[in-house]
Amino acid sequence: MKKLLLTAISVVPLLLSCGGPEFSVGYRYVPPENNKTCLKSCDSRFVECKRRCMEKREKCLKDVRVRAEAIYQKELDVYQKELSAYNRAYENYQRNLLDWNNNYRKLYRDYLYFKKACKKTKDYYACDRRDQLEEALDTLNNTKPTAPVPPKKPELSEIISELSASCNADCGCKETYNACFTSCGGKIIPYKFCVKNCK
Repeated sequence: MKKLLLTAISVVPLLLSCGGPEFSVGYRYVPPENNKTCLKSCDSRFVECKRRCMEKREKCLKDVRVRAEAIYQKELDVYQKELSAYNRAYENYQRNLLDWNNNYRKLYRDYLYFKKACKKTKDYYACDRRDQLEEALDTLNNTKPTAPVPPKKPELSEIISELSASCNADCGCKETYNACFTSCGGKIIPYKFCVKNCK
């Protein structure tokens, strides 16, 4: 434990620059010369704090699982109803699309006929009919049926992940230990070191 604390490093990126070196800050723990009992007390408190913190997090995660399963079941019920509505809407969309395609093919066939006739004979009726059909095709293009959007199926893992964010893994044990360490007469000395693009 003491070795771990003496070499503890808190990674805090500093002086981030494009292509330049990147630095972090570490902390060196210098214990007092004649206060071992006090430091042992700090160590004990730190271990106990971490233990309580872990227990608290594990309980929180168990509660999350129960809550997530309840939410998932409700969302699944809603999804099943939305899926049924979507399936009906999709069948209706397919029918409408079939009708639309038939109408489009018929108009386009007529349009090609009168376009060719207009170009060949310059007949007023053929050219006028070509223009009418071209306009009708444009209008039809703007009314093409659009497919309904399928509902998103809920994922239990996503719900658990979202709720788990509230289960804090940091109970401030390190800060409490630092305060205890310095109150025992120890010193915590920060230092900077390069972690990337070092020369």
